[in-house]
Amino acid sequence: MQRIAALVFVASSSVASANVVAIDPRIGPIDPGINEVAEPDGDAATRRIEGRVGMLLGGSDVGDADGFALGVTTGLGYRIGALTLRGRFDYYKVGDGSDEAMSRRGRSTRVGGALRYSFANTGDDHTSSGLGADFWGEAGFGLEHVAWRAGGVLDRPSGELAVGFDIDGYGERDARTRRRRHFGYFMAFRSFIGQGPELDGPSMCGGPCTKATQPSRTDVSMFFEAGLHWGR
Repeated sequence: MQRIAALVFVASSSVASANVVAIDPRIGPIDPGINEVAEPDGDAATRRIEGRVGMLLGGSDVGDADGFALGVTTGLGYRIGALTLRGRFDYYKVGDGSDEAMSRRGRSTRVGGALRYSFANTGDDHTSSGLGADFWGEAGFGLEHVAWRAGGVLDRPSGELAVGFDIDGYGERDARTRRRRHFGYFMAFRSFIGQGPELDGPSMCGGPCTKATQPSRTDVSMFFEAGLHWGR
C-alpha cells in the first residue's frame, strides 16, 4: 500500500507541475508554450497619433463684415483613451457678402489647440470587422490673424467649439507596438468665437426693437467641416 500511495503522489505532482503558468508580478502571465509575455491590448490600443486635413464651408464674422467663407483646415493630435490633444491650423476667406456694393475682402489665418472628448465610439478594441465610428465634442483656443486685401490687419484671440464624428477603417495590429493603422473620413460643425473691433457711431435699431444699442462685439464664425484623417 505504501508503494502504491507513493506512485499516486508522484503522478499527481507531475500533472500539477505541467499545468503551472509562470507569473511575473511586474508584467503578468507568461505562456510557457511560446515564451512570450502576454501583453494586454487595452493600454496600447488607447494611444495613437492622428493627422487630419479637410475643408471649411460656412460664414465668417469679423465686426460688421460677414459673408460666405471657404477654407482649409489641418490638424495633428495625440489620443489617450477618450481624450485627444490636437494642434490646428485654419486658413479661410473673410469679408462681406458678394451682393454688397462696397464689398470688403480678406483672408484669415488661425493657429490654435483643442481638447477633444470621445463620448461614444466603436474603436479598434471593440471591432473585428476593420470598421469603427467615433462621436466627439471639442473645445479649444487660438490666435487669429485677419489680413484685408485693401490694407490693414486684425489680430485677436478666439475660442472654438465643435461636435462631429469619424468613420475609421483599421488595419492589422502591429506585432511590436500592438497598435493598428487607421484611415477614414470625418464631418463636424465648428464655431470660432472672438471679440470684434469696437465700432463707432450712435446706438441704433437694426430691426424692430424696444431699445437702441451698439452692435454686438461678439463675432461667431460657423463652419461645416469635412475631410480625411489617418494615423496609428
